[in-house]
Amino acid sequence: MNFTKLMIAVAAFALVIAVWKMTTRVDRSDSVAVATAFTKAIKGKDTGTASAYYVPEKARAWRERTGEELATVKSGAEQRFFEGIPFSSQFTAPITVAGKTVIMSEDKAFSLELTQVNGKWDVANF
Repeated sequence: MNFTKLMIAVAAFALVIAVWKMTTRVDRSDSVAVATAFTKAIKGKDTGTASAYYVPEKARAWRERTGEELATVKSGAEQRFFEGIPFSSQFTAPITVAGKTVIMSEDKAFSLELTQVNGKWDVANF
């Protein structure tokens, strides 16, 4: 393989990665998008990804605490916990009352407390 073909292959690969990153990126300025991404990660039992949407200062502690709690829960209780989280959540617009911003699923069965810093939404309480 000559150098030109190698460089074209590398450029094509880089382009595929860039497009994939741009299309799977979550708009942090959209509270519904952040709540949906967090919920999808939790439902998939991926606390690592979910912690990326948690308040940065508390994300590591939340991830460790949640991992420990899930490890000690009996299987039936764990199954009920994850069944209570909607898989494809449709969230309403966030509501701020007494300084707390809460976003609820349309069926009002699931809610998250959010906080906004510098235009970016983060989950503050789950």
